[in-house]
Amino acid sequence: MLMKLGRKGHDVSLIQEQRYSRDYDSVYSRYKLTFWIEGEKKNKKTGEKKKCKVPDTYEFNSAIELLQYMVVRANE
Repeated sequence: MLMKLGRKGHDVSLIQEQRYSRDYDSVYSRYKLTFWIEGEKKNKKTGEKKKCKVPDTYEFNSAIELLQYMVVRANE
């Protein structure tokens, strides 16, 4: 899916984090899908605007939700 999104012109990255939950005494995974889009960033000191890539991040708690979103996005 990442390759299909990349071929459609999206600059995308996927990160999987594993965390420990004290409440449930178990480990769970969280997924972050980030699309890098063209944007402008303003320098706070000089006020100068500069073109750069800005992250647009989506978080998912299950791989199924992530895959469903990626399929919809890839077929747009």
